[in-house]
Amino acid sequence: MNKIASKIINIISIVAMGYFAIPKLLAKPMSVAGFEQFENALHINADFFRVFTGLAEISMVLLIIYFAISQEVKIGIFAYAFLFITMITALGLEFFARPEPKIPLVIIAIVLALFSVFQVFYLKTKFNFKENKL
Repeated sequence: MNKIASKIINIISIVAMGYFAIPKLLAKPMSVAGFEQFENALHINADFFRVFTGLAEISMVLLIIYFAISQEVKIGIFAYAFLFITMITALGLEFFARPEPKIPLVIIAIVLALFSVFQVFYLKTKFNFKENKL
C-alpha cells in the first residue's frame, strides 16, 4: 500500500511542480504580477526571484523523475526534503509577503508539504531496512 501511495505522490508532485514552474520560466503575466508583489515586500528583483524559483521547481521535478525511475533512496530523500523546504518557504511568502494569501496556493503547499513528510519517512524506513539487511 505504501509503495502505491509513494508512486501516486511522485506523480502528483511532478505534475504540480511542473505546473507552477513553467509559467514562471515563460514569464506569464499572472506569474510576473505575483512576483512583483514579492518584490515590494522582500526588496528582491522580481524577475530574478521568479526565474530562480522556476529553476528550483524544475530541478525538483527532474530529481523526483530521476528518483521515480532509479528508486535511489538517497535521491528521493533529498528531492522530498527539497520539496518540503520549498513548500514551507512558499507558505511563509503567502502569509508574510503577499497582501492577502491566496488560499488555493496555501492548500496546495500544505498538501505537498505533507506528501513530502510522508515520502521522507517512507524512504527512511526503506533505507534503514536495506542497511539492516546488509
